[in-house]
Amino acid sequence: MPPNNSRTILQTSRRRSGLPAQFSALVSFSLSFVTLILLGTLLLSLPISTTQEEQVSIINALFTATSAVCVTGLVVVSTNTYWTSFGQFVITVLMFLGGLGIMSAGLLMLVAIGRRISLTQRLLIRETLGGAVALGGAIRLGFIIVSFAVAVQFITFLLLFFRLLVSFPVEEALWQSFFHSISAFNNAGFTIFPQSSSLQSFESDPFLLLIVGVSIILGSLSFPVVNELARRQGFRRWTLDTKFVVIGTVGVWFIGIVAIILFEFSNPETLGNLTLIDKITNSFFQAFTSRTAGFSTIDFTNSRAGTDFVFMLLMFVGGASGSVAGGIKINTAMVLSIAALAAIRGRANIEVMRREIPYSQVARALALLILAAIGVIFFVLVLTYTELQKLDSGLFSFKDVMFEAISAFGTVGLSKGITSDLSDSGKLTLSLAMLIGRLGPLTIILGLAFREKKPVYRYAEERVRIG
Repeated sequence: MPPNNSRTILQTSRRRSGLPAQFSALVSFSLSFVTLILLGTLLLSLPISTTQEEQVSIINALFTATSAVCVTGLVVVSTNTYWTSFGQFVITVLMFLGGLGIMSAGLLMLVAIGRRISLTQRLLIRETLGGAVALGGAIRLGFIIVSFAVAVQFITFLLLFFRLLVSFPVEEALWQSFFHSISAFNNAGFTIFPQSSSLQSFESDPFLLLIVGVSIILGSLSFPVVNELARRQGFRRWTLDTKFVVIGTVGVWFIGIVAIILFEFSNPETLGNLTLIDKITNSFFQAFTSRTAGFSTIDFTNSRAGTDFVFMLLMFVGGASGSVAGGIKINTAMVLSIAALAAIRGRANIEVMRREIPYSQVARALALLILAAIGVIFFVLVLTYTELQKLDSGLFSFKDVMFEAISAFGTVGLSKGITSDLSDSGKLTLSLAMLIGRLGPLTIILGLAFREKKPVYRYAEERVRIG
C-alpha cells in the first residue's frame, strides 16, 4: 500500500470500524479538546484554585478553562487576583496543551505508553500539519514540532526572567516569566502582572514588548514556515505556502499599523499622550498581536471606531495554518485574494509566481470563508439577544458586542471591556464561540480533505448571471 494513498488508508480504516474513518478521527480530535476543557473547569472550580471565600461560579470556571484551552485570553475575572497560584498553574497547563494541540500532545503519550498509532491517526496528523509531509515522516515531524515549541518557550522564559528580575523578586520573576512565556508563544493573551491591565504597564518597555512580540510571531507563523525560513535562504527557494504566509502576514501587519497611526496617534485615551518612539513601538506591537494574540498595551474600551473595524477584520483572518493562532488563517485569505485577482484579470486558471493553485484548494478556502462568516453572524446575533437589556439601556453598544464575538471566534482575546459584565447566557455563548472558532476551521478543512474524490464524469457547463 503506498504510504501517501489517503483513500486506501480511509477505506482500510472504514472496514475495521463501523463509523467512517474520517468521522471517527474528527470526533476524537474534537472530544479531546472538550475533555480538556471539562477537566480544567473541574480543577478551577476547586476551593484551592481561587483567592475568594465564596465558591467559584461554574460558569466563570468553564469560561476561563475554555479561553485557556482555546488560547483566546478573554477573561471574566482577573487572572492575577481571582486565581491562586494553583489556579494560575492550571491555566498555564491548559494554555500549553491547547496551543500545542491535543493531537500533538496525545501523540507523545501514545508513543510513551507503547500504543500503536493507526494509519488514520497518521493521516490526521499529516493533514493538520498542512499535508506537506509524507505519512511516514508525520510522527517524526510531530516530535520536532513539540521540541520546537518547548525550545521557543524556554528561551522566551529566560529572556523574560532576566528582564523581570529588575522589577520583581526572584521567585516572582520566575513565575511571571514562566506564565507569560507560555501565554506569549501560544498566542493566549493571559497576563498576571500586578497592577496592569494586559501589558499596559509596559507600554514604554520596548525590550519586554520585543521579547513577547517575537515569541508571538514564532507561534503564529507555524513550525513548517519557521523551519523553511531558517533552512532555505532566499525568497525564490521558499514554497508557495511559505511565500503566502510571509507576504500575507506582512500585509495585514502593515494594515494594522496604518489603522493605529490614522486613528490612535491623536487619541489621548490610547496613544495620544505617549512619546513618538513609544507611539511607534506600540503601533508595531499592537498591530501584530491584535490579530491573533490578544495582548494589548492600549485600552480598547477607548479605541476609535476605525481601529475597531480594521482589527475586527484582522482578528477574523488570524495567523498561519498549522500554527497556534485562530481565524480563517492567512493562507486562506491569500488563496482567495489570488483567486479574485485571477478573475479580475480574466484568467481561467489561478496562477501566481509560476505556480497554479488547484481548484480544490480554492473551493476549500471559499467554503471555510463562508462557514466562518456564518458562524460569526450567528454568534453576534445570539450575543445580541442574550444581552438585549444591556444594549437597550446603553450599557453595551452593538459594536462592543460584535467586537467581542469576533474576538472570541477568532480566539484572539481583545475586549471592549464588557466580558465580565455579560450574562451567564452571554458567557456560555462566547465559550461556544471560542471552541467553535478553535476547532471549526481545522475540522472543516480536514473534513473537506477527507471527502475529496475525483469525479468519474462531468456534466455539461451552463453559465449563470453574476453581478
